[in-house]
Amino acid sequence: MRTDKTPSVLRSLLLITRPSLQSTLLLQALKKRFYNDVTLEHCDVVDSEIVDDGDLLLFDMQSIDSQAMHQWCFALQNCPKQFKVLLFNTPQHYHNRDIVEWPMISGVFHTETDEEHLIDGIKNVCRGEKCFPKVINDYIVQQLNLSHPQWNECVELTRREKEILCKLRQGASNIEIAHLLFISENTVKTHIYNLFKKLSVKNRTQAVFWANRNLR
Repeated sequence: MRTDKTPSVLRSLLLITRPSLQSTLLLQALKKRFYNDVTLEHCDVVDSEIVDDGDLLLFDMQSIDSQAMHQWCFALQNCPKQFKVLLFNTPQHYHNRDIVEWPMISGVFHTETDEEHLIDGIKNVCRGEKCFPKVINDYIVQQLNLSHPQWNECVELTRREKEILCKLRQGASNIEIAHLLFISENTVKTHIYNLFKKLSVKNRTQAVFWANRNLR
């Protein structure tokens, strides 16, 4: 019997779906495998106020309709918190351009993914990794390259900026970075603002992509 549980920097897991026998069983499996708080939220009730810094949002794409998808995307795009989004039970026909509209997207799992692989994927996301099928990952990289050709690749970063950029690559929130580096959250925000300005990027995703291309 597997007893490993994955401690992570995530605050809690929000399973966003419709209540059913299947979703209840998945909820129980998640609670057994993770130290984090795990709650089930109804996908038709769009409320970004339930999201806190460090949360991982698990969207059941078989349960949520297109209208609710757009509402959730819009609400999360305007949410000031730092979180991660993972889509599971994702149909093959769900277009890549719709996937990249989700803010803080960190993983996608199609309908044929079994529970064990889904949980392994959640663990990887908790460790700061991304979990995308190759075709989706290639699309994301392509869009970043096409949309942002003017990034500043020749830039000198301070030691602290490099430390914070490293934490961003690991998926840490502002609060987590502050705790890890023993500085205030406002100081973290100032460093991140300066980083974005130096790198000529607009958000954390672009900053991480810049780091993956330019830093060892």
